[in-house]
Amino acid sequence: TNKCAFKCSYALVNGTGVDVVKDPITDPGKKSKKGKLTLQRMTSGKWVTVVEGAGMPDRDHLVEVFRDGRLLVERDMKSIRARSELGVAQLPKP
Repeated sequence: TNKCAFKCSYALVNGTGVDVVKDPITDPGKKSKKGKLTLQRMTSGKWVTVVEGAGMPDRDHLVEVFRDGRLLVERDMKSIRARSELGVAQLPKP
């Protein structure tokens, strides 16, 4: 296997947005983030995930990769790692 996991935090069900969360009673440390997520880079350089739609869409660096089973963007790990190391001023605009 590829040892890969796809996570879901938000879904549209019959046109209605629904937050999706995993919160196992046997291991509270495995609780997942829920709702629409944004990935924002702070001026300090730290990456922060903002949950439940509270983020700023114009600062969101998440990229939709799959939709309806189709691959929309193809990137290799080398380019993903290189982008994560860029300084805040060097990041491409979301």
